[in-house]
Amino acid sequence: MSLTVKALNGDTSFLLTFSPPVAPLSSPGLFPGSFTLLIDPFLCGSAKILSSKFSISKHITKPCIDSLTELDQEPDIILISQDKPDHCHEETLRQLPPDCQSTILASPAAARKIRGWQHFAPSQVLSMDRFSESDQSSIFRMTLPAFSPRGSPGEVTVAFMPARRDISGLHNAVGVTYRPPCSVLSASLGSYMDLPPTPPASPRSPRTISAGPRTIVPSPYNDREKTVSVLYSPHGVSYEIIRPYASSHLVSESALPLDLLMHSFDRVTNPIYLGGNIAAGSPGGVEIARNLLAKAWISAHDADKINKGVSVKQIRMRKFGLDEIKRMLVGGDKLPGPSVSIQTNVVSLPAGEEFRIERG
Repeated sequence: MSLTVKALNGDTSFLLTFSPPVAPLSSPGLFPGSFTLLIDPFLCGSAKILSSKFSISKHITKPCIDSLTELDQEPDIILISQDKPDHCHEETLRQLPPDCQSTILASPAAARKIRGWQHFAPSQVLSMDRFSESDQSSIFRMTLPAFSPRGSPGEVTVAFMPARRDISGLHNAVGVTYRPPCSVLSASLGSYMDLPPTPPASPRSPRTISAGPRTIVPSPYNDREKTVSVLYSPHGVSYEIIRPYASSHLVSESALPLDLLMHSFDRVTNPIYLGGNIAAGSPGGVEIARNLLAKAWISAHDADKINKGVSVKQIRMRKFGLDEIKRMLVGGDKLPGPSVSIQTNVVSLPAGEEFRIERG
């Protein structure tokens, strides 16, 4: 199976396409059992907090598309990680028609803001619950129908992990797992025996959304595909917030090592009265990558922008290059996390570029 990550604005807007092993390379997102996730779309205009005198930002580099209507298909889920306008961008989201079929999954504050626009049906905008190790209903689940009566359904899960006592509302992590539907495998031929040799691409298959614990219907031979895992945390969060999720959900899903970390490279700080830690940058990302043995790390929220207003006049930024991050990952420093050598592919994606992960 595969995961293709496309950077839409070179910052925090990404399109993730998860595809089962049998999906063709030409149109993986249209194949049954595939799944698309759009993250924090911000494609036009500016992002303003309170007023342009306080904070206003605009991308320097043009996004690879001008409108969400240019996407090949409506995403299955649109993930809005926080309510700040560079993540929850009204002008961009209003590009979608009110009757679009995408599910908007947002942080509680962002969900309230989006419902207040009265553009989408209230039932279409779902608020993410804080992940709780003891409450399986805190995990959002979407069932992907089985390919055939003899196969097993797949599942997508989303877990929301906000930092504790974070007044700014910037710091959280969102965990995503994808397990495709599974067909009966032929041990001798290694092929999908209950699928046609060349399955045609089709419109999106119906999904079943559930907030409660899943029920897995095993195939006759207990076949089950492996699980792809992604962690998105553009501003960063302490690994202690992620640890319960990793040690319970990711372990139970056999989704470790982590396939993809999406986290800032650059560390950004402001005076305490203007937010303090804005982005944890590479020190925070290294701690997460080491603990979860991340296979790949894509830069998030590091694009150059035009920032104006009183809230940005005292910002301090420490940039980290790819080679420096790679040295940090292999240890030999005082950063948190086990001092182990890990092979993490460190990537920075300009707008329009893609990165593909194959999961064996």
